[in-house]
Amino acid sequence: MSIPEQTKRKTLLISIIVLLISWVVGYIFLDYEFKISVDEQFKNISDSTEKLFDIKIKEEDRIMKLKLDTIVSADGLAEAVAKADYKKIDSIVAPYYNRYKIINSDVKILTFRSPDGITLYRAHKPDFYGDSLNKKRKLILDTNTVQRSFSGFEVGKLEMTYRTTQAIFYKDKYVGNVELGVSPNLFIKDLNSIFNIDAGIAIDKSLADIMLEKDSLSINDKYALIRASKRLKHYFVEPEKLVDFKVKMNIPLQNHLSTTLGFLVVGFDIANIVENNKAFMYKLLLIGIFVALLLVIVLHEGFNVMLNHLTRQVYTDHLTGLKNRQALNDEVYSEEKNVLILSNIKEFSLLNELYGVDIGNEVLRQVANEFEKFASEYEMKAYRVSSDEYVLFKADDNFEADVYNDVLDELHSKINSLSIYINELDETLGVEIYSGLAFDHSHSLEEAQMALKKAKEKSLPYLAYSQSVDTKKNSERILGMKRVIRHALEHKNIIPFFQPITDCEGKIIKYEALVRIVDFEHGEKNIIYPDDFLPVAIKSGLYIDVALEMLSQALPFFAKRDEKISVNLLPNDFFNYTLMDKFMNLIGEFDSPQNIVIEITEQEGIEDFDRLERVVGKLRKLGVLIAIDDFGSGYANYAHILRIKPDYLKIDGSLIKNILTDDDSIILVKSIIHFAKDLGTKTVAEYVESKEIFDVLKDYGVDEFQGYYFGHPADLLND
Repeated sequence: MSIPEQTKRKTLLISIIVLLISWVVGYIFLDYEFKISVDEQFKNISDSTEKLFDIKIKEEDRIMKLKLDTIVSADGLAEAVAKADYKKIDSIVAPYYNRYKIINSDVKILTFRSPDGITLYRAHKPDFYGDSLNKKRKLILDTNTVQRSFSGFEVGKLEMTYRTTQAIFYKDKYVGNVELGVSPNLFIKDLNSIFNIDAGIAIDKSLADIMLEKDSLSINDKYALIRASKRLKHYFVEPEKLVDFKVKMNIPLQNHLSTTLGFLVVGFDIANIVENNKAFMYKLLLIGIFVALLLVIVLHEGFNVMLNHLTRQVYTDHLTGLKNRQALNDEVYSEEKNVLILSNIKEFSLLNELYGVDIGNEVLRQVANEFEKFASEYEMKAYRVSSDEYVLFKADDNFEADVYNDVLDELHSKINSLSIYINELDETLGVEIYSGLAFDHSHSLEEAQMALKKAKEKSLPYLAYSQSVDTKKNSERILGMKRVIRHALEHKNIIPFFQPITDCEGKIIKYEALVRIVDFEHGEKNIIYPDDFLPVAIKSGLYIDVALEMLSQALPFFAKRDEKISVNLLPNDFFNYTLMDKFMNLIGEFDSPQNIVIEITEQEGIEDFDRLERVVGKLRKLGVLIAIDDFGSGYANYAHILRIKPDYLKIDGSLIKNILTDDDSIILVKSIIHFAKDLGTKTVAEYVESKEIFDVLKDYGVDEFQGYYFGHPADLLND
């Protein structure tokens, strides 16, 4: 036999031996790995279950507190509790409870108690009341003692439930409390639908005495199972018969003092996972060995070359050679604690505009080189994450603020002193940076961005993240208010309220139209005031729609009435063609345009006053009267007053409400009145809330009066 043939046979024999050994080793290895995989999958499911359970508790706790707020704020309830009036409590609470019970069948408990622990009323068992509180009921006892709301799991006479309490006050006196409880099944249902689990509840045996029904199964020396599926009970009785059934008891059920009363017991049937893993393992072995014989030798080196190239493409910034945002994400989302410094070049866009993109890129490269040197010196990693933003990153379990303050000082010193020579310009450029610092977890980049933004706003070189710089909650509030405004516009819930304005005799001669939003969140009517929604409307581009809706309702209502109608406009409103066209059309509906008063609110400097003056002049020719609102508030411009010569000056309420006690307010109000009389302009006083203020202002010579003394703003259109 020739040497080539021998070599071929030997090679074939060796290949067969290697294949067999590979199959055996692969089988052992994969079997081991899949067992670990099963354990990891079980752990992941268990961890996910715990997280979802915690999220569900927090969400339901928020809903329960809202429900209690609604019930406790019901008219007459506090008085009924104070008087221990069972029938009155029942008449008020029963409808709320029945509606809630329809929506949520897991609501089990709604109980009212007196300060001394006597049950006044049980909505879930109306005939069962008058009993005394068990001294082991810490949740209720602490509510009575501290007179505030608490939430947590608690074992009651009937079952273990999650409960929320709320103190009830009548005429500022604590008169009792209310307790709302839901079955743990409310939290378990979602877990069952998502993870297909068996769930039960184990409580401390010392608490079992509280319960009237004592059907429980002891699972160890300390805990007893009081609620569980059949399979879960079977597991604790004969665990050897359920080999592929795993149980975790690591989700604590805590009371309001964070004391663990028991655990959520969760069982997972992993038989399908095990079977699927084994089937997959056999297929993978066959395919793997076959592919290995054909490809591993041929493709190994080529694959490595390709992988290295792709890694560089994906994780490297091509301009600077630093790692990029994708590489940073992999670091940030690891489980290690970290410190992240985000830096941004000041006014880099201006540099790009002045010198061009090529020179801008050269600046970015040289700044990147300096960041890379700095990172190496301080055992950190450097990244370029966007156009002119760089990140320094370090895994660090022991964050010390003073140390990193020094690091930031040194970083800014080096970057700000950097001299960047540009050959094309034969010129040296310098740059400065802002920085934001964050520490600890996967949101560190987001938090560093907030800190960086706040540092720019405050013109600080750098700032560390804290709750005070977190803009997320404010952004959520603004987005929520945008939705409310859009909904109000779509459903005609922008409503004018009207507040009367009187003469010296107290006769109503005029009304001011004040914008409101009527919201029906949770089925209850809620009035939203302009301070809460107008700033959002202005910034989000919804203000003109709100103003158009307001004018369209307010002006026609007074077109045929004797009283004047006063509406508020911002200076920029006079420059909006859509708004002015609508306003002109509405003026045409009035027999007497002199009954329309425009109140100009000068909240900030007016950039084009000449243009404003021309528009005001056209309106006055039509007969419309002009008022300057909030005069004396700090924005009033006397030169503007002299040019417009308004028909009215409305004295700011901050001066009027202190007129009886503040000498400075008296001096300012008198000077405004004299100034107005010299101009032939009438004065209107806001915030007239008492007869004493009314009498004093009459003596000073005020012409018209507005405030709660004469009437609150009211919805005249729908009365």
